[in-house]
Amino acid sequence: MAAPDVYHLTPAKDALFFDAMRAAIAHHRAASPFYAALCDHAGFTELRDLAEVPHIFVNVLKRHELLSVPREAVALHLTSSGTAGQKSQVFFDEGSRDRGLFMIDRCFEDYGIWDRETPANYLLFAHEPEHAGTRGTAFTDHYLTKFAPVREGYFALRWSAAKQDWEFRVEEVNARLEAFAASGAPLRILGFPAFLHRLVRYRSELGLPDLAFGPRSFVLTGGGWKTSEHDAIPKEAFIAEVSRALGVPPENFRDGYGLVEHGVPYLECAHHRFHVPHFARALARDPGTLAPLPEGEAGFLNLITPYMLSMPSISLLTSDLAAVRHGCPCGSNTATIDLMGRLGTRKNKGCAITAAELLK
Repeated sequence: MAAPDVYHLTPAKDALFFDAMRAAIAHHRAASPFYAALCDHAGFTELRDLAEVPHIFVNVLKRHELLSVPREAVALHLTSSGTAGQKSQVFFDEGSRDRGLFMIDRCFEDYGIWDRETPANYLLFAHEPEHAGTRGTAFTDHYLTKFAPVREGYFALRWSAAKQDWEFRVEEVNARLEAFAASGAPLRILGFPAFLHRLVRYRSELGLPDLAFGPRSFVLTGGGWKTSEHDAIPKEAFIAEVSRALGVPPENFRDGYGLVEHGVPYLECAHHRFHVPHFARALARDPGTLAPLPEGEAGFLNLITPYMLSMPSISLLTSDLAAVRHGCPCGSNTATIDLMGRLGTRKNKGCAITAAELLK
């Protein structure tokens, strides 16, 4: 799966993807009694259509540890949730971990976000790593600081030993932002958008002047608004307000979607549409029947990838409502994911939800 141009599909890439899926299915059937039983229950014998690959609902991983490698082969252990709620336990052997990081590298490279020469200041709306434990978002955001040399970095979600809880101290974050602006270096903002919105609103309330970080700066959000949805504004308005307040070009705003249980990064193109890289495939399933839906119809998002050999989550059914489409103005022929919210009678309490509670 190391072919170049991860946002362009060809028949050869499709054939390679199917070969990799067949190998992954065979591995998990042999290594995981759970997955072998799942395949037998579904009557699955041979891969002909990706929609037929037996899928695991994401909540299963919040209740069960599923491994397809010996536990001593686990090289990385991450969890999906924040300070509360059920946690998915996600395990990577060395090969699965390295393939996952390789995918992130290639996606950022293809979108031109990797600058190997210019040091940047990083403002991360994420938990400081030394207290974050196994949180997948903290691991990912820290990893994303590799895509430009780090001049200085600041994690905005700080651990309070006195309170034994996380804090978001907007005055301190703004002071660090002002110092970054005075340095003249580009800025890279990573993490939950609700905190960035709160920072910009704080500056507006105080009547502080707009900043000018310039065209080498990027805003790379992820995790959604979750329990801060009452403060959420349309994406276009969010980009416009932050672009104006910080002087970052609108085309340098990229949101990301992903699940630690799945590992593949879904990044926005310059037209702000989430693209499926050639490492994965996506489809929507009817919420009632779980039958695959035609393109453009909304249902449970089903994400498929062969890279994970440590856990049998190669076809993962999420609780996110989405439609899968083709035909983006950016020119890529890969599918795009149109996220529309989360289905279910009860919210899965993940990293962004518990983090966003700091804004209440």
